[in-house]
Amino acid sequence: MKRNRRGGWRWLVLVFLAGLAIMAGRGVYPFLARHAPVATDILVVEGWVGDDQLRQAAAWAASNGVEKILATGGPIETGRWLASWETYADMTKARLEALGLGERFEVAAFPAQPVRRGRTRESARALRAGLAPLPSAFNLASEGPHARRSWRAFRDEFGGDVQVGSVALEPTAFGRRDWWRCSEGVRAVLGEAIAYGYDLLPGGGE
Repeated sequence: MKRNRRGGWRWLVLVFLAGLAIMAGRGVYPFLARHAPVATDILVVEGWVGDDQLRQAAAWAASNGVEKILATGGPIETGRWLASWETYADMTKARLEALGLGERFEVAAFPAQPVRRGRTRESARALRAGLAPLPSAFNLASEGPHARRSWRAFRDEFGGDVQVGSVALEPTAFGRRDWWRCSEGVRAVLGEAIAYGYDLLPGGGE
């Protein structure tokens, strides 16, 4: 009975947050697509981002004094047997090298273990475990409205030891000024708003 009540309250909270997102309208995108970089020469890129977003990340790195680009991500979920890479981290490192960026930046991959939930946090843990020594700061690049959730997960996993900034990459199908005009944008923004609310609940987490 207690479990059912708890589940009911969770759904009420999620519905309430979804309503807030709808009422917030255009203002919800800037909140979710957190763009607040810090001073550092390290850029961490979530390996699942698309090719267009990876090029954006590389361009941002080139114009902002970045020396190292680190790719994160767990196992590839589709077509893994067709490629030479097992994880998004390794695939994105290869994509960066294919763009000729291996000569301009120090590029590295930090693959994460497979998990059923909390994949972003698992990627953050894999990155932290692989970095020695820990840097004083890094920026995390993620796609549009997913940026805040990813930033929050990495910030929490690194704690107060490392300053984590965020770089919001523009999605291909929509932007911050017109996301409500297409189904992809509405699904992405409202979905991320609901998921962010879930992350704030006890036991939630990206």
